[in-house]
Amino acid sequence: MVTDFRPQLDLVRDYVNTLDFETGIDAISSPDELATWFSEQGLVEDLVDPTADEHADALAVREAIRALLLANNGVEADADAASKTLEDAGRKAGLGVRFESGRPVLAPEDDGARGAIGRIVATVAELAPTDEWKRLKGCRDEDCRVAFYDKSRNRSRVWCSMEVCGNREKARSFRARHATRATG
Repeated sequence: MVTDFRPQLDLVRDYVNTLDFETGIDAISSPDELATWFSEQGLVEDLVDPTADEHADALAVREAIRALLLANNGVEADADAASKTLEDAGRKAGLGVRFESGRPVLAPEDDGARGAIGRIVATVAELAPTDEWKRLKGCRDEDCRVAFYDKSRNRSRVWCSMEVCGNREKARSFRARHATRATG
């Protein structure tokens, strides 16, 4: 049985990419924006009203996932701290094994904002043991950090875009090499 993980991978990628490092635009910068995003993604049945604490937790979960995706790309990241953040969010959502039509699923007890956060954490937990998870990465460019899916055959892609971030890195390396030669 082949499982299609694309919807789950897309959810995690899109969640991480709610913050654009280059422009500073954060699509979930307020509790209202977070509520709208959760609703648009189908993570809640009715529009929720996240508290300031729930909003802060949602942002912390996003950055914890980003850290794990950067680690998937060989970038030094505190995976233990990220894991703890995700574990805490899962606990707050009442994440546990539930049975739907006799099939076990990881799902939150909470239906509100905490439940939506829990659904994202559950998605990460379901993806983490798969080969597909290893292909979900954070761009190595420090100014970018976009989450992307590595479609390369040998899973060697390190930038979200060779044309933008890859070229930027090549230019930095070129300037660094020539600055060393000029001073040496």
